[in-house]
Amino acid sequence: MKIPEEVKISDNGFVFNSKTGDSFSLNPFGLELIKNIQQEKELETLKKEMTVKYDVDDLTFEKDFYEFCALLKHHQIILQGNPMDFK
Repeated sequence: MKIPEEVKISDNGFVFNSKTGDSFSLNPFGLELIKNIQQEKELETLKKEMTVKYDVDDLTFEKDFYEFCALLKHHQIILQGNPMDFK
């Protein structure tokens, strides 16, 4: 997954897509997830870090992560070739 250059993310969770003109506000958890996506962390690494830090089980994290990524893709915040490729 890649975040296009036209998408800007502030340190306080404000996301702006200059291509579409859309803007969004993320909560701290969403901001942390998108920053990790931006760093191209592997899903397994990200899952280990987040499940320990936020005391959430693997299944719940994966479900929420995939839903979050689908929402980001829908709003053109991320580009994803293969829909099952969450690298």
